[in-house]
Amino acid sequence: MRKSWFVLMGALLIAGLTACSDGEGSEESEADTGENDGEVTVRLHHWYNESQDNWDEVIASFEEEHPNINVESVTPENNDANETMKQIDLAASSGDQLDVIMINDPANYAQRVSQGMFEPLDAFIEDVDFNYDNDYRVDTSVDGSYYALPGKYNMNFVMMNQDALEKNNLDIPTEWTWEDYMDYAAELTEGEGTDKMYGTYFHTWIDYIKLAAMNQMKNNDLVKEDGETSNINSDIMRKSLEIRERGHDEGSAVPYDETISQDLNYRDQYFNESAAMIMTGSWMINESGGIDGSPSPFTTAFAPYPKAYEDDPVTTPAGADFLSVYSGSEHKEEAFEFIRWYTTEGIVEQGKYLPDYKEADLDTVVDNLLADSDPEKVNKESLLRVLEDSEAADVTIPPPFIGEVADAYMNESDAFLLGEQDLETTITNADDQVQEIIDNNTE
Repeated sequence: MRKSWFVLMGALLIAGLTACSDGEGSEESEADTGENDGEVTVRLHHWYNESQDNWDEVIASFEEEHPNINVESVTPENNDANETMKQIDLAASSGDQLDVIMINDPANYAQRVSQGMFEPLDAFIEDVDFNYDNDYRVDTSVDGSYYALPGKYNMNFVMMNQDALEKNNLDIPTEWTWEDYMDYAAELTEGEGTDKMYGTYFHTWIDYIKLAAMNQMKNNDLVKEDGETSNINSDIMRKSLEIRERGHDEGSAVPYDETISQDLNYRDQYFNESAAMIMTGSWMINESGGIDGSPSPFTTAFAPYPKAYEDDPVTTPAGADFLSVYSGSEHKEEAFEFIRWYTTEGIVEQGKYLPDYKEADLDTVVDNLLADSDPEKVNKESLLRVLEDSEAADVTIPPPFIGEVADAYMNESDAFLLGEQDLETTITNADDQVQEIIDNNTE
C-alpha cells in the first residue's frame, strides 16, 4: 500500500486544563470535562442518527457497565459518511477532542492510516488477549498492524420473491452461478407493459457492472492489487458485462435506458413486483418484510451472492464500518475499551446493524433486525443460511485515484448498456483509459 497519498492535516493541539484561582472554579472546570473522581469522557464521531439507530440506548448500556467512562456521541446525523469524514478531518486540524472515529470504507480508512491519524491497536489486542481472526470477518490490518475493529458488517446477497419462485416451481438456491441467476431471471419474467414483472433489476451503481468480480478473493476491483495494472481487460470484468448483456438481449432485466430515464429505485422495483430478484446488501434485511407499517405483498427469500465460476466457493463482497482510536487521544485505553465492547456486545444489543463479530448469535441478530418489519413475510431460514454460509471476500484497499478510474469505466459501460457500442470496444476503450490514469498517478 502506498504511504504517500496525503499529508496529515494540521498539527494536533493538546489542551491542558488550567486550574482556576479558587477551589470553586477548580470544581466547575472538572465538572465541565466530566472527568471528576477518575471518570473520563471519550467522544465518538460518526454519521448515524442517534435516536433512530438506538445510539442513546447502547451508550447508556455501556456507561452502566463501565461507570468510569462517559461516551459523548458527536454526529451531524446526516447519514453521509464521506461528508462527515471531511468534518472530522477539520476537527483534527483544529485541535478538537477526538477519541473514537468511525470510518465507512477501506479507502477512507487506509488513507488516514497512512496519515498517522489512527493509533495501532496491536498492543491493546494483546492485552485483552483475543484472536482477531477468530472474532472478526473483515481484516482491518494494514502492513501487518490493526488500526480498527470492524462494527457493522456489509455483505451482499440476492433477495427473491418467494411467491414467484413457487409459482414457477423454482427452488431457493443455496449456491449458484451467475449463469444460474440469469436462467432464473428468464423463468421469472412474465407479463407485458406496465404489468410486466422482470426477472431481475440492476441498479445504476458501479457494483452492477462488476458483478462477477466483486466476490473474487483476489483482483476484485477495477485496478489489480499491484496498484499498477488495469483489471478491465480480464475474463472476470468481461463476464460482468456479459451478465448485463444477456439480461437486455433476453428481456429478463429492466432495460438500462428505463432505469436512468425514469430514475428508478431498486426498492420500488422489488416491492412493487416490477422485478422478482435484486442483488443487494445487508442494509435491506430490516426492510425485507415491509416498512413503515406496510407489510410486503409477498414473502422474501434469500440466496447467496452468485459465483463467477462453478468451482468457486460461496463468497460475498464484504465491507465494514471501521472503529478506530485517534492517535492524538488522551484516553486511548478507554476508547479501545469502548470499541471492543461495541463491536462484540453493543452492536448486537443495538439491534440495527448486522455485526461483523463472528460470535454474535445470528438468530437474535436477525430477530432484532426484523423487529420493525413483518417477520411473517421473511423466509428467516434462508436468510440465516446465507449469513452463515457466505464467506467474506478479501477487502481490497483501492488506490487514491480509484474515483477517476471508476468514472472512466462507467462512461464506457454506459455506452455499452445503451447499445451505442459493442462489448469488445467497451473493454478496449475502458482498459486504455484506466491504464493511462494509473500511469499518470504512479509515475
